[in-house]
Amino acid sequence: MQKYIIQTNHLGLRLLEKNDIHYLESLESDSEVKKFFPNGASTREQVVARINDFISYYEEKGLPSFVMFELESGEFIGRCGFAPVETGEIEVGYVLHKKFWNKGYASEALTALLEWAKQNINADYIIAFAPVGHIASQRVMQKCGMKHYKNDIAKGVSCSFYRIKNLN
Repeated sequence: MQKYIIQTNHLGLRLLEKNDIHYLESLESDSEVKKFFPNGASTREQVVARINDFISYYEEKGLPSFVMFELESGEFIGRCGFAPVETGEIEVGYVLHKKFWNKGYASEALTALLEWAKQNINADYIIAFAPVGHIASQRVMQKCGMKHYKNDIAKGVSCSFYRIKNLN
């Protein structure tokens, strides 16, 4: 039985652990899933390094990353969570296996993360960004109440940036 930190109608989110490499490697090495990421698909070594980064964000800054599971089947869906940005802002992000695209899971996960952030992250805003051409991800952000506030370069790519007020 998984120990979920966040649970929605369809999803269970638990903290990412070092031994989740088997989950993340299949997700991060898929070139179609990583199509809009600046570095594309990742090698096993890159995935291990990324997991270590995600764990350190939680240990040092209280910004968790989660692995997502479909409650009904128990199947691994993807990863999501928070990360610091060079500007000092807090980014929220999500990546799902293509099998789970267009089922509303990204919106469900993002909504839950934004609610969780209000209680657990001390930041005026939570931001998210996606390459200008990644319309599906931008729609998820809009659907979850995030507002477009700029276009800029992130990780060498022209991106649309969205944000939502986190503190009242």
